[in-house]
Amino acid sequence: MGIVGILAGLGLFFVLLWNFAIYALPAAIGISAGWWSLNHGAGIGCIAVGMVAGVAVFVAGRAALMSHNLILRWLVIALFVIPATWAGYGIVMELTGTGVIPSPIWRHVFAIAGAIVVAGTAAARLMGPVDRSQSA
Repeated sequence: MGIVGILAGLGLFFVLLWNFAIYALPAAIGISAGWWSLNHGAGIGCIAVGMVAGVAVFVAGRAALMSHNLILRWLVIALFVIPATWAGYGIVMELTGTGVIPSPIWRHVFAIAGAIVVAGTAAARLMGPVDRSQSA
């Protein structure tokens, strides 16, 4: 039973890492806003500030994706995909550095592959069908 629990926990951990990498821009904005508010005396309210900032960036991005302006849509996709690519690279680089892959060259090769996969997933999620029925 313990092994099943460990595997389930690891699976949940990797799902959270995957979603964090894909939505790196709202997560980074939320974390930055939370740290800023904590350093300026918000106390436990810094959690709410971070959550509101991250959700606001996510909602603003989704609203911009509903626009019929193609340049705006590609700009928003780029703003979301570039941090996701960087986060995917960093996550794979750190996970392979825990002794799994001792060669630095192969760590970079796998990190680049991970960055490409995360960037593709983020782009596919953002370029997917958007419900424009509410905006018209």
